[in-house]
Amino acid sequence: MDTISRRASSLFITVPALVLGVPLLITALVYKQRDLSILMLLVLCVAGGAKLWTAFGHRGTECRTGADKKRVFPGNRIELTLTLRNTTFLPLWVRADVPLNGLRPVSGEGETHLTGESGLWHDSGHFRWDVTAPRRGVFRPGPVGLTCGDIFGFFPKESEVDDPLEIIVYPRLVPLKTFSMIRRDFFGIPGDFSPVRDPIYILGTHDYQHGRPARFIHWKASARRHVLQEKVFEPTEQEKVLFVVAVQDFELSGASDALERSLEAVASMATLFDREGIATGFVTDSAIEGGAAYLRSVRRDAGHLQSLLETLARIRMEKGRDIMEALRGMNSLPFGVTCLSFSHRMDGSSRAVQEYFTRRRVPVIHYVWTASSEGDNGGRRPKRGAIRAIGDLFVHREGDGA
Repeated sequence: MDTISRRASSLFITVPALVLGVPLLITALVYKQRDLSILMLLVLCVAGGAKLWTAFGHRGTECRTGADKKRVFPGNRIELTLTLRNTTFLPLWVRADVPLNGLRPVSGEGETHLTGESGLWHDSGHFRWDVTAPRRGVFRPGPVGLTCGDIFGFFPKESEVDDPLEIIVYPRLVPLKTFSMIRRDFFGIPGDFSPVRDPIYILGTHDYQHGRPARFIHWKASARRHVLQEKVFEPTEQEKVLFVVAVQDFELSGASDALERSLEAVASMATLFDREGIATGFVTDSAIEGGAAYLRSVRRDAGHLQSLLETLARIRMEKGRDIMEALRGMNSLPFGVTCLSFSHRMDGSSRAVQEYFTRRRVPVIHYVWTASSEGDNGGRRPKRGAIRAIGDLFVHREGDGA
């Protein structure tokens, strides 16, 4: 923590002056110098009282940081709050210095710290700043550099208060071009006409038609209406998508920008699929910030998209495990799943992913930034059209350098 300058200074409260004060007081008392004795007694009493004041006040000072939003997208405004509380009955001067650690203040370009100063007398002081997160990741502002002392600021005492605050910044959602997938739905889209009926989803009943299978008769409804009723089924979509993100080659190539764009594509596609009712899953070989889960099973329920986006936010451009080890960590693959693999290029790891899903008869679409490395021709080559450029997914706008 950087040393914070004192609010007030005096020759009489410097350490050398206080060290000399005791022998001067003794000398004045011995030689019966009343004026000097009174002066030195006042200096020592004020200095000692201020020192004790600061010691007791520092112990009774509490500091707490917070934020109105802890999960945001890049560029969103976050209200960072700091609460200082004096639990003693002594008036205190308190100053707090908050390192932003990657966050940016809305006002004040180039600032890396936020500072709040207040005088407290058995009450609380509140500070609020508006900050933004410039990029995806996990941000932890702090620890807070706390300086407090007597109201004159003679003996400020400094300490660090580590009040953990974690702000998760999801990948940026970007507009995507229309893209095609290898569809695995068997029953069709809900509400559409389909010659194959799903026996699980029942829309209602109508009068039984001669020649229809007897297993479609709704016996309870028929008993209530005293006429045979037939079940009306709803076709249902069974499409599922598993995202596989391999960061090993991004790390070896130093392609941090390409990785960020890839994660933006995954986040945007996952959000689009969730809106369309498509179940999604995720697995990666990356090291995950904070030790969070590196895989998410294929499903669609409340909170699943948020969990997937949080995993994307915690990804580091650092290999944490082998991609095949990560895939084997999944208990099972549901029927009808399609794999979307994201990597820097079609290298050996990508081909291992291809072989893994081919053996399980799961279609794979590879999204890459560059072509395959030379000399890496082993393994079964993906079908034509199964390798696509990640850059072609984005809707390029004027002024966008991507």
